[in-house]
Amino acid sequence: MTRLGADLFWKKVDKSGACWNWTAALKPNGYGHFATGPNGGQKAHLAHRFSYELTVGPIPEGLVLDHKCRNRRCVNPDHLEAVTQRENLLRGDTFQAANAAKTHCPEGHPYTGDNLIVNNRGSRVCRACKRRTDRRSYAARSTAAPPSPSAWSSRADGTARAPELPRAHRGR
Repeated sequence: MTRLGADLFWKKVDKSGACWNWTAALKPNGYGHFATGPNGGQKAHLAHRFSYELTVGPIPEGLVLDHKCRNRRCVNPDHLEAVTQRENLLRGDTFQAANAAKTHCPEGHPYTGDNLIVNNRGSRVCRACKRRTDRRSYAARSTAAPPSPSAWSSRADGTARAPELPRAHRGR
């Protein structure tokens, strides 16, 4: 990074408040961006990443920058922290963060101890609610009656053909 590139960068930053807001171009998602380099060989940068690398150093591999202030236009390096993508999602205003913050299932059972199941997709499941659902499903399958012998039909060769069994009785 040349001194000229850094000078041009800081001219596009408003340092009048705690957040140093990027005043130039913004991406649709709210992050500042700009390009450096001579015409034809320009390189695109996200403003907050450029600021961090200019003042702190390289972003460690496998990490992303989290705006601790939650302001995407902010390029203040004191407001940026290198964290994992997962940590960044859980800190933000995301669907994942909202689910991770839940301590109880919709029925009010706690997501802790013996009542917690983590399924193969990594989702938390309430053991008490799963047990109740499993019991209802088993009861529904057990109460369906198999077809009566009068439902059997004859084939052209005189042998009987069994009727189609309800799903609950197949493979038993």
